[in-house]
Amino acid sequence: MMEQYLALKAQAEGCLLFYRMGDFFELFFDDAKVAANVLDIALTSRGEHDGAPIPMCGVPVHSAEGYLARLIRAGHRVAIAEQVETPEEAKRRGGSKALVARDIVRFVTAGTLTEEALLDPRSANALVALAPLREAVGVACVDVSTGRVELEECAPGALSGVIARIGASETVAPEDWETSFGSVIVRPRSDFRSEAGEARLKSLHGVATLDGLGSFTRPMLAAAGGLIAYLEHVGRGTLPLLLPPVARACDERLVMDAATRASLEVLEAQGGGRAGSLLATVDRCSTGAGSRLLAEDLS
Repeated sequence: MMEQYLALKAQAEGCLLFYRMGDFFELFFDDAKVAANVLDIALTSRGEHDGAPIPMCGVPVHSAEGYLARLIRAGHRVAIAEQVETPEEAKRRGGSKALVARDIVRFVTAGTLTEEALLDPRSANALVALAPLREAVGVACVDVSTGRVELEECAPGALSGVIARIGASETVAPEDWETSFGSVIVRPRSDFRSEAGEARLKSLHGVATLDGLGSFTRPMLAAAGGLIAYLEHVGRGTLPLLLPPVARACDERLVMDAATRASLEVLEAQGGGRAGSLLATVDRCSTGAGSRLLAEDLS
């Protein structure tokens, strides 16, 4: 079992691994120590590895969403390893002592959440992909909960203002690009080729040309390619609903740097949180969708 666990952990790419065992998701080794601390649950041990007890903790499958939400809010990413065959199928395959096959079926990350229980209905949950190309940077943004996709291009000097305006939950960028925008998930440079981005969009929306969807620059297409490739990766080949992309001009909105935006307390108070911000003061919307639209307009 531990051989299977370690093989799956090697595929988890730095994520905490939720390993399905019956009615529980178990975590082992350093993952267990991290999860036990964040979730305030008991840390136990099971068996030995290299002569030392193996740290272990677990959460019930039926209530895993709440635990996932706390881990995501604490800045962690989680890989979900499910049983992909029944015990009966395992016995037919390898005899009475055969181990049930497991595989990572999904990566749960801050920018790719779709479960309503894990999302704030009043706030958009933006995943952003950045693609530097020549003298510009392509920006692709998606709210996975609604499927809305926006593409824009900006000068490198204006990128900090664009990032501050979007307020992304998660940002991905090419592995060979040095950026100073906090925590960035790096992905292979090959994912950010503009030709691949164009092909992915055509295939996704079943069109022979993108002319009917809008006018997209090469940096926009490169960012779109990186965005879709990342969504394919975390969904293990399954994409969420993605609406046709909308092209936005960077100069059609007021650009403010992060410090200016923070001092104005538009969406968040300087002390942190929504309370005390301009948004909290004027928001009288009766639905989450209305609050999200108001926040976007103010931003």
